[in-house]
Amino acid sequence: MLFLAGHAGVLAAYGVPTPAYDVLGSYRDNLARPLGPRLAERPRAGDRRWRVLGRDVGFPIGVPACVLNGGEEWVRHFARNGYSVLTYKTVRSRAHEPNAQPNWVFAARQAQSLPPGAAAEVTADPWDWVAPGSPDVSTVNSFGVPSLAPEQWMADLERSLAAVDDDQLLLVSVMGEGDGTGLVDDFAATARLAQEAGASVVELNLSCPNTLSTSTAAGVKPPLCLDAGATVAVVEGVRRALDDRTGLVAKLSWLDGARLEALVPRLAPLVDGIAGINTLQSRVRRSDGEPTFPGRELAGLSGAAVRDSALDFTRRLVALRDAGGRHFDVLAMGGVTDPASFAALFALGADAVQSASGAFAAPFLARDCVAALGETLPRALQPAR
Repeated sequence: MLFLAGHAGVLAAYGVPTPAYDVLGSYRDNLARPLGPRLAERPRAGDRRWRVLGRDVGFPIGVPACVLNGGEEWVRHFARNGYSVLTYKTVRSRAHEPNAQPNWVFAARQAQSLPPGAAAEVTADPWDWVAPGSPDVSTVNSFGVPSLAPEQWMADLERSLAAVDDDQLLLVSVMGEGDGTGLVDDFAATARLAQEAGASVVELNLSCPNTLSTSTAAGVKPPLCLDAGATVAVVEGVRRALDDRTGLVAKLSWLDGARLEALVPRLAPLVDGIAGINTLQSRVRRSDGEPTFPGRELAGLSGAAVRDSALDFTRRLVALRDAGGRHFDVLAMGGVTDPASFAALFALGADAVQSASGAFAAPFLARDCVAALGETLPRALQPAR
């Protein structure tokens, strides 16, 4: 009641676990500051380090590209709370407004994981609630891909990069728009702006399920990565545009066997990492039958509901990497809401594991993972002597 009444700051001051994002508030209001408690001291796994995208990180848990890394204050918040692999929210070559409210809603009735890649019919009301820290949390979101103008986000990105410790990594997600060569050129131009602002690793958002469209009945476009030709063209164009020292990651949606097997061998020579999965594009309605997100029947489902999809995708992606003979790092995500779900993805061969719904709803998730696994998680580097 206090949280939904606008008193999250009081709860945070006393260390009470609450979500990091005000689900009843506007995107702009939320962008100014995160909610939820911030730890006084960053959790650490002693002097152990893990290698991710050529960097040594304190613990391979992170937060993917989403509003939870929407600006300097958000990056500081999650870095302090123990996340070491953070991806700055997707930025664009010109300013874009967010979709109309609401934008992020608990999917309280979707507590169980769906079969891999299954289309979902989700019932979710804007006032739904899941207890903070519940491992069964699922959410749906429909932000679109809002972005500040480049001169604004570049300045904020510089400050955000300076805010993380030496053993933390901040990637930057970028997205282009247009068709054909125009799409490739816009992706490349935005990636160059991110590099100019100091990004050492650029992630390509090829998987957004919430891009508005006037040409589809559902009001949103399918993820770009479903088009293998367009995906490879974008990745090739961006790789040519960036400095050789800048890492490149392709972020994908859940793809079936044929699509993933056709795409990964073409991406492997071009990238340093592949991230996935993004949210699953699902049909979302309120309990009265009306769309949860007005004018947008489809939205992104994440959390416990997509856990089996993430496990399935990661298992197949790692197998393709091993069979192909070209190494790239795997940034796995989907359904990570507690130490057990983190460990399950990491055990499949992921180099880092990120969490969005879990990080949103459980402010101490990273601390709990470090406490449970910091001394035993494999593939750590030998400490310097």
